[in-house]
Amino acid sequence: MSAPGSDASLELQRRLQRSAVWDDVAGGLYAVLGLGRSGVAAANALARRGAEVIAWDDAPADQLRARLDQLDPRVQARCGASYAARPGEIAVLSPGIGPTTPTWKRVHASAAAVIGEVELFYRLDRAANQGAGHPILAITGTDGKTTTACMLAALCESAGYETLLAGNIGEPLCDHVDKLGPRAVVVAEVSAFQLITSPLFRPRVAVLTNIAADHLDYFDHDFDAYIAAKVALAQNCGPGDTVVVNGHDRRFATLRERLVRSTPTGPTVLPFSARAELPAGATLRDGHLQLVAGGGTWDLAATTELGVDGPQPWGGVHNHDNALAASAAAFAFGVPLAAIRRGLRTFAPPRHRCEPVGRIGEVRFVNDSKATNPHAAMAGLRGTSKAEGERLVWIGGGSEKDSDFGELAVVIRDHADEVVLTGATAHRIAAALADLPDAPPVHHVPDLHAAVPRAWQLAGARGVVLLSPACASFDAFKSYAHRGDTFRDAVARLAQATGAAPLTGEQPTHTS
Repeated sequence: MSAPGSDASLELQRRLQRSAVWDDVAGGLYAVLGLGRSGVAAANALARRGAEVIAWDDAPADQLRARLDQLDPRVQARCGASYAARPGEIAVLSPGIGPTTPTWKRVHASAAAVIGEVELFYRLDRAANQGAGHPILAITGTDGKTTTACMLAALCESAGYETLLAGNIGEPLCDHVDKLGPRAVVVAEVSAFQLITSPLFRPRVAVLTNIAADHLDYFDHDFDAYIAAKVALAQNCGPGDTVVVNGHDRRFATLRERLVRSTPTGPTVLPFSARAELPAGATLRDGHLQLVAGGGTWDLAATTELGVDGPQPWGGVHNHDNALAASAAAFAFGVPLAAIRRGLRTFAPPRHRCEPVGRIGEVRFVNDSKATNPHAAMAGLRGTSKAEGERLVWIGGGSEKDSDFGELAVVIRDHADEVVLTGATAHRIAAALADLPDAPPVHHVPDLHAAVPRAWQLAGARGVVLLSPACASFDAFKSYAHRGDTFRDAVARLAQATGAAPLTGEQPTHTS
């Protein structure tokens, strides 16, 4: 192994910086910053290959004991200290360390190169399968990326592929870098936080679901920087790749035009939309999901057939968009049409996304905790319809992300009969509603445990209680999933207290 800072070591570092195929990292110098799940996975993947790795975290060791115990013994852990780069070092940066933080600025000023865990997986995996790597189908966007990723994985599995679903959705990709079979396909949900440290990441299929104002605090209130992080995924694609892109989002119009003009040196472009009938791509016509490509038209499923062979049917125009995006990506990858059709009929949406958690009497409860921004909450409100005589009570609020609630307030007014607010943003959402004529009544409660019984009372004899917060969960919860589970538990306790029948996960009615 070359000594740190030697000519041989620095030459290795320069080679690694330029290369997208890391078949040999032994002797390289790495700093993994941030000991979350992705940091531990990245440090271990490098250490197994003989790299010299220091794992840094500014939290004290006693707070990181569980993570430290998961580290490969060859990784040097340094906790509670400031980062100081070694000559020629490559830094692997946690997605939780944003561009506005002092650590980000120190790393970019001193490290020879800065990448993230997604980029690390891509470069290490490219060395597998005789240097071909595994095909990666990557999904990003403000809303819908998790549902679309889950659906795309289900369509690949329907065709018999060994399928890894990982990334921002849960398990780090680097946890699986040595475990994939030769015919495996990787379905990766990737966030803007991960993409800004993924300069060479090039998936076989890139899916861009939509763009809406979100995480502006992370990007120092620069919406253009947030858009650029998402768009970079498509711009890395080239001949033989496919970009599946939202066909009705005006913010993608320039990208779509640029990619189409780049053919034949650029990727194939497949737009999708359930809101605008497209002449080509994946579109919704007369209540049917269709693919129009290469001079052919293929019917995939009627909207009424989605999920009918699975645990429960599903719908809503936002999910029709997700289904079209996933179907277009699967088609581009080569999944047979029969497998796509079968997968659409059997797929069950993931938890915490317009998930029914039961009913008490004639009041239904719907968990849409994944709606962590106004745009996602608007989709939840629009997608949850009321039967005749039902009242819709919306529960919202959470931690602050500098979101604009003006457009959301209009959708709340048009769909909700009552509003229950909690969390740090409650006063701003209430203020946005107060500016509107005919806004529904607003009720403030201290927490989610109080919100559930209050919303049930407001729903009256027949109704729908929808948790679709429009905000992040970090004011009171570990994650949106923790918030959704808390909602479910609160509903269960209310059912027990009122003597209601045991809860059932009944599917809410959606508009199409």
